[in-house]
Amino acid sequence: MQRAETGRRLSMKNLYHTLGIKEDAGAEEIKKAFRMLAKQSHPDISKGDSEKFREITHAYKILSNPEARKDYDRTLGNFHAQTGDFTNYTQNSYTVHGKDIIKLIKEIMRYGFFTDIKISYKDKFLFSMSLPAAAGITLIGLIKAPILFLIGQAGLSAIFNIEVNNQIVIMFNEAVEYHNLGRIAAAEELYKKILERSEYFIPARLNLGILYRQRGNDRMAVQCFRQVLEISPYGSIGEAARKNLSEIRGF
Repeated sequence: MQRAETGRRLSMKNLYHTLGIKEDAGAEEIKKAFRMLAKQSHPDISKGDSEKFREITHAYKILSNPEARKDYDRTLGNFHAQTGDFTNYTQNSYTVHGKDIIKLIKEIMRYGFFTDIKISYKDKFLFSMSLPAAAGITLIGLIKAPILFLIGQAGLSAIFNIEVNNQIVIMFNEAVEYHNLGRIAAAEELYKKILERSEYFIPARLNLGILYRQRGNDRMAVQCFRQVLEISPYGSIGEAARKNLSEIRGF
């Protein structure tokens, strides 16, 4: 089992490398790289390469979507760190020193699918704003006022708590609730919707495999668990996928 997993780990592709860009590339850089490579490998041209075109199209689909890119980045980071826990994907609360708060806010704003943000200091809320409103104000406006004001009042050494919400996690929690209540069809629909929006939100794929097991559809369950282990073989997620596979007769 261990040797087989090692082979799968090495087969995980870096989508940034597929497009020939750095991992901090901006949206325009991603689009430019895709267009250039697409022209070179499109199946309709004389020297086209349909397989390469498929790969770069898939990479662009993930990296050009803020939701999907965030979960891909998280999965890639977990892979390199040899971890993979549910909290990596569902965490919505962060403790940060004042000197790091601007960096974190910029990172949050980079992935523009969060619904709201709240900042507290010593268990007291200092600032709350919906991310759509923050985007309307612009990132610079948000950081200069009121974030810098809050840091100035509390000091750089102060420890803030930042809470954020995003639609993928909200959908996932709803799907889990349906799943626990036995509303299997509703849970399956939501898990699939999540994976359509962000195929690297690994907890949804793992839970979908568990759902298929409960239905007795071992073939689909095995497919889900193997897909999980292809890209997230570590931590509690990898252990759960491996355990479910071992319990399916004939695997």
